[in-house]
Amino acid sequence: MAISRMLKVQLLGHDSVRDEVKRYLRRLGVLEITDVAVERSEFPLDEESLREYELGLERIEFCLDFLEPYVEKKSLFERMGTGPLVTTSSALEELGRSSYAEEMWEACSALERRMRDIRDRYAGSLELVHALASWETLDVPLDALSTDRCTVRLWSIPERIAAEALETLEREMPRTEAVVCAEHRGRLYTAVIVSKEDIEALAERFKALGGVEHTLSGLSGTPSQIIESERSSHGSFEESIRGAEREAGELARERDKLLLMQDHYTEMIGLGGVERHFHRTESAFVVEGWLRAADRKAFVRGIEERFDDIELYIREPEEGEEPPIDLANRPLADPFEFVTTLYGRPVYRETDPTPMLAPFFVLFFALCLTDAGYGLALSAVSALILMRFKPSGGAAKLMRLLFMGGLATAAVGVVTGGIFGIEISNFPRALRGLILINPLEEPMKMLNFAFLLGLLHMLFGMGIRMASNFRAGLVADALFGDLLWILFLVALAPLGFSAILGGYVPPYVLFWSKRASLAIALLVFLSGGRGQKNLLKRFFKGLIGFYDIVGYFGDVLSYARLLALGLATSAIALAVNGIAAMVKGLPFYTGYIVAALILILGHGFNMAVNTLGAFVHSGRLQYLEFFSKFFTGGGREFKPFGSERRHSVVEEIEK
Repeated sequence: MAISRMLKVQLLGHDSVRDEVKRYLRRLGVLEITDVAVERSEFPLDEESLREYELGLERIEFCLDFLEPYVEKKSLFERMGTGPLVTTSSALEELGRSSYAEEMWEACSALERRMRDIRDRYAGSLELVHALASWETLDVPLDALSTDRCTVRLWSIPERIAAEALETLEREMPRTEAVVCAEHRGRLYTAVIVSKEDIEALAERFKALGGVEHTLSGLSGTPSQIIESERSSHGSFEESIRGAEREAGELARERDKLLLMQDHYTEMIGLGGVERHFHRTESAFVVEGWLRAADRKAFVRGIEERFDDIELYIREPEEGEEPPIDLANRPLADPFEFVTTLYGRPVYRETDPTPMLAPFFVLFFALCLTDAGYGLALSAVSALILMRFKPSGGAAKLMRLLFMGGLATAAVGVVTGGIFGIEISNFPRALRGLILINPLEEPMKMLNFAFLLGLLHMLFGMGIRMASNFRAGLVADALFGDLLWILFLVALAPLGFSAILGGYVPPYVLFWSKRASLAIALLVFLSGGRGQKNLLKRFFKGLIGFYDIVGYFGDVLSYARLLALGLATSAIALAVNGIAAMVKGLPFYTGYIVAALILILGHGFNMAVNTLGAFVHSGRLQYLEFFSKFFTGGGREFKPFGSERRHSVVEEIEK
């Protein structure tokens, strides 16, 4: 059964074993705990303890984030050979009771503030040196730029108009004197000695020319003296930063212990949070949840053996209840749950589409990629990732899906003559004998095959909807809404193949196809207005129902993408080989090196891009053309209460 059968569980027990029950349920990891369908408990949650754990987790995560750049780096093989941290529950409890988390947080916070302060002051010094560099030739202390009558103003103006501007300034404002200090990046930096009465006139003149005034207040000494002083301090800044980084490196040695604390606080928050779902009285508690029927025996046996003061009630879901969804497909279909869940999960009493979409998805994927070399390479990479990195969850399903898609692509590539874009004429005779169709030379034949495959895909989806309607007792909808349309589309297929695609259909087939189409069309029209008592409404509803044929026609045309993507893969592969052949004649064997690089990078890029395209467009055909015929979705994922440890394992059973 693709969707696991779910059971509603209720546990009633004495309050003295409540904490032990929570820990045991977490250890089992098979029960999704939900709110109890009674009035809210009069015993409030211990929010203070929960906040303490959340604060501890926040501090630990700050320490881990801060220390991450200073952790000793390990090679890929060292990381792969490193297992989870092993500890005991007593060691974790002792560590949790200590002030370790607070002490580490204080140490990391203080060090982070010190490093930030040093870096800010260093950056400020560098910025000051940069700002003063244009005025380094000014041999006047910056704190002595003004007298009672005159002052020195620092301006930069565009270099292209600088000469004319300074001549005009000297002619029209004879009481000013401009000293050029530097020229760079298209601007001229000048110190202007000006009387205090002419400051505003100078500013208006220079601003009109695009000038910018530079204010260097609060500084003492000449610019060159300040620059020298600042540069002499840079070494101490850098040494202070290196010293602080060494301290961070020492603290980073505590990373394993911090990871243990992260897991510990996460577990304690989980235990505290699940308390929200418990209903309590002065002496008892009640907890409810969902359990897979396959886990029932082990769950009941474990509870009865461990607890004497627990009453256990188990029942089937009632009408109106929506149990969570756990997909349980066979190994061949299991990877395709990744495709289904990207769209959504079925509701509890709905058909799981995963095992039905699997063969279509893998075939569509292969037809889009259409290269045996790429398929084998994709399978090899997926297998390597699965063996080396051992991913879990959705990542593992995706890798297994790509592995199967690669094998299917290899098979399709052989029968369509696609192997790394090599010309078919260069294949061995035995391999040429396996080629059934060449899409580059016979695109219409491949397009017809894509349309036929699409029609079968759509009819299969409509058949699933018909079966669902029969099971739900909607016999009229199954017969007149589904079966009639299936027969109508089947009868129209030969006419469409002949009239639209120009294919050959035997005359007697066309003869019976026309008559069957007319007869079924009449039945579709007569049944289209069922449920309407008004004859006029029934007539128009039956007539409008024929508009659905436009939608079905458009759905079939969308399968042309199978040909388009397959041709794109083959064409790009041929182009890569052609470019490599062109550069192969370069002298001194460089042509072979360049050709090899072009082949590796070109085929690698082509495989990556078209693998993504094959996945996306194969999924699109499932979601829009297949799921639209029968799938509703909207189910909620089954999430049993269990351990959330990411970095550690506890040796003994927690009590």
